[in-house]
Amino acid sequence: MQEDRTKNRNVSHRDEMSTYKKDLTTDTAINLDKNEDKNETSLLVMPEYFTTNAKVNLDKNDDENESSLLVMPGDLMSHVFSKSTLKAPQGHYATCELWDFAGQKDFYATHQAFLTSSAVYLVVADMNDDIIKQDLNQCFQDYQHIGEYVDFWFDSIHCHRTVNERASNVHFDPPILLVFTGKDKYNKANFKKREKELNDQIEQVFRYKSKQHHLHDRFYLSNKEDCDEEFEKLRYAIFENAAKMDTWGKAFPLKWILLEHLIEINKNDGKNFISFTDMLNLAKHPDISLLKEDDLLLFLRFQHNVGNIIFFENIRDLIILNPQWLADAFRCLVSDRVNNSRLYHLEDWTLFTRQGKISESLITKLFESKDGSQFVGQKKNLHKVMEKLDILVKIENSSYYIMPSMMPSSKFDVVCEQFGILSKKCKRTSWLCFKFVFLPPSFFNYLSAWFIRKYDPSKVDSGIGLYRGICMFDIEASGGGKILVTMSTDTIALQVVSFSEQWEEFGSTCSDIYSEVTQLIEEMIKRYKVKISYKLHFKCSDGYYFKDTFAFENLKREKECFCLQHKKCHRSEKLYSPWMKNEVERILHDRTKTSIKQDDLNPSNIIA
Repeated sequence: MQEDRTKNRNVSHRDEMSTYKKDLTTDTAINLDKNEDKNETSLLVMPEYFTTNAKVNLDKNDDENESSLLVMPGDLMSHVFSKSTLKAPQGHYATCELWDFAGQKDFYATHQAFLTSSAVYLVVADMNDDIIKQDLNQCFQDYQHIGEYVDFWFDSIHCHRTVNERASNVHFDPPILLVFTGKDKYNKANFKKREKELNDQIEQVFRYKSKQHHLHDRFYLSNKEDCDEEFEKLRYAIFENAAKMDTWGKAFPLKWILLEHLIEINKNDGKNFISFTDMLNLAKHPDISLLKEDDLLLFLRFQHNVGNIIFFENIRDLIILNPQWLADAFRCLVSDRVNNSRLYHLEDWTLFTRQGKISESLITKLFESKDGSQFVGQKKNLHKVMEKLDILVKIENSSYYIMPSMMPSSKFDVVCEQFGILSKKCKRTSWLCFKFVFLPPSFFNYLSAWFIRKYDPSKVDSGIGLYRGICMFDIEASGGGKILVTMSTDTIALQVVSFSEQWEEFGSTCSDIYSEVTQLIEEMIKRYKVKISYKLHFKCSDGYYFKDTFAFENLKREKECFCLQHKKCHRSEKLYSPWMKNEVERILHDRTKTSIKQDDLNPSNIIA
């Protein structure tokens, strides 16, 4: 945050997740969801170097009967605005936090908690790896080359661009600095040759793509041989690009600046989280006096939006000051770096690794495997936060969760064989396809979480039909009617199948699912605050849903469409009518009107 006197700003790599937007200068009363869970307050202590009046006793925790101590400098104003900062040129100082994203696909589910438009991104790659465009793949996370991840990261960051259209000769924000490591592996001549090869690859992959305009600069570094001056150039580039962003230099209320610094002081003292009661007491510091709860909520929403904290109003007992702490908690559940050898004998561990189904007791044991009880003490609230982010999905009337990112991998043909989809006994609708320019992996977590809450996963001999990127659900109690939900690199595709001899009509069921999923996708775009577009496509029932699909706009105009896969024409209406029962009559009416107009213009119909 910034104030005119110091131009002090926080530059972060975290997510803007709050769904609330409001003019920051407006005082507004807001209705809150009541949180009935126990209030678990973090232990807060005070360093010796602060003055004696920095000690503040908090209200007793009714559940744990403990009091906490906040770090409260006696003279916060002078602590924040020192003589050195007051004399410094405006805009000279900035607080910068660096975040290192886990590159493994298991961690993609957490990215929505950290990505933000208010950041400078360093995309780091080994210069020995080629930059390759992502293939349109049936498996949405099946990257074969490191270079494909560079393309993926540019797409991910492009979703958080600050504007849809850029001015001429102007870069997009947020800026990307592409950093290649391993320069020491090349001599001078080979380095120049490799540099040219990489530049040509970048040009080929990003040519004519708007995402290329996020690239502000490129660096080639060696951790072994380069001196500090080379890394100083990178540091300055980070500062220079941050200073050019629209969010730099904005003035905020002095109370907000002081409270932000007070939070940072407590965070530096080791507080990864505090409760809302703790936060109220911080806001009561004499130099701040932010006494109204609505005013504090407005501040917390802003801090959440810019990624400084993670705060959900219906999970008040856990305000996460250090989002890395949340990432560490998630890492306990998915990382192969945690020693889980003592868990292998547990039936729950087998269920987790084979089906992505995890029990509350196993979560506790995994939390205990890293850093003691820091996660166990907040397990209940962490469950809620992870559910909020669709990292965990609670199975109704059960002590188990589904973790979408840990669902096992499988191939589409294998799943079809398991369920008998390719047999003559199975009736299949056409494919309903939502085709995106870029599809964030977190979308499938959100989508599968919605289906898991609404329908029962279909059962197979090996367990349940939940796989990474491919899920099957029962949409009728008998299990005869099912819906197949899939995701490829750029497409979410749905197909309803039936094994029932009595079910001859798909229409109303498909129409309802189409309406619900369309609304769900719009909610995802709004929730994650991403600039993403998609178009409606369809594909024949036994066709490949991830390529050579038919755009709905074209199907509405033409009665037939030629299928490249089957080398024949399909009736357009047959492709979209199962899903769009409510729109079929209107489309036919519009097509008839167009045909009549064309007949009227035919010279043979004109009477002299």
